[in-house]
Amino acid sequence: MGVEVRAIDGAAFGGIVTGVDASQVDDVVADQLRAASRNHHGVLCFRFDEPLTVEEMNALTAVFGENEFAPGMITGIGKGRVEGERERSIDEQIADLRTKGIDPYLMFLGNVDPHTGDRREVNAKFFGEWEWHSDMSYISTPPTFSLLHARQVPAEGGDTGFCSQVLAAQSLPAELRARVEGRDIKHDSTYSSNGIIRPGMVVPATPVDAIGEVHPILRQIPGTDQEALFLGRRTNGYISGLPLDESELLLDELWAHATQPAFTYRHHWSVGEVVVWDNRVVMHRRHPVSADEIRFMWRTQTRGEAVVAA
Repeated sequence: MGVEVRAIDGAAFGGIVTGVDASQVDDVVADQLRAASRNHHGVLCFRFDEPLTVEEMNALTAVFGENEFAPGMITGIGKGRVEGERERSIDEQIADLRTKGIDPYLMFLGNVDPHTGDRREVNAKFFGEWEWHSDMSYISTPPTFSLLHARQVPAEGGDTGFCSQVLAAQSLPAELRARVEGRDIKHDSTYSSNGIIRPGMVVPATPVDAIGEVHPILRQIPGTDQEALFLGRRTNGYISGLPLDESELLLDELWAHATQPAFTYRHHWSVGEVVVWDNRVVMHRRHPVSADEIRFMWRTQTRGEAVVAA
């Protein structure tokens, strides 16, 4: 059976992919998958019969771009320098991770020890609702594609929501568009999307003081005539050049518009699935899961590009 892509039933965007052998994706199939991503608002769900190997996961990631380091692995990429830590090159950090048996491109998400398979204790915030966000938007060149692979999933809860920011931009009210055109947002790097502070980070006094990258509110999708809202995450977001109270009010309006149900798709996971999404096109969030349940995922991503204003 060849590769097949069909629209997700009942969703405004997204595609279901079957017939892919993750161990050997040739150029023809790779071109087909990249085209499918563009045609389905950047969200594709791959159905596999069983969980992938690390090699297959990295190979599938490479179909969509150059593999990027996982957040929190390399200093400056979702990881701050701990006090007293000496400065090390990326090559040194990679070598140190490899020595410890850690793949610098693979991130583990869940309450399972990835080496033993046993349940492990995690911060209670892990089980709550994770906020809408675009992966690693707090760096200058955020990853373009992210891939999430279901290894163990709960019977209920833990769904992932996706929200098309292309659809949100297309329906942006004229008055609101006029207020945001040409403006930038600072994307805070302090917290992860589950509300846990990142390694080496310090909580800012106000969003104005937050550490993070500044990006245009409306971005162009390269190679297309499309534009998208690029909001990052709400926590500690700040619109450059505005008094803080004005920034907060305008951000509240933008987020209320951008996350309307009409722009969203909620994905319920099955073991073995891989969902790939384009961070330029969609935001995502995780829904709550019971503290009695187990949820364990692998995540990879591709290297990004400079964010271009629409």
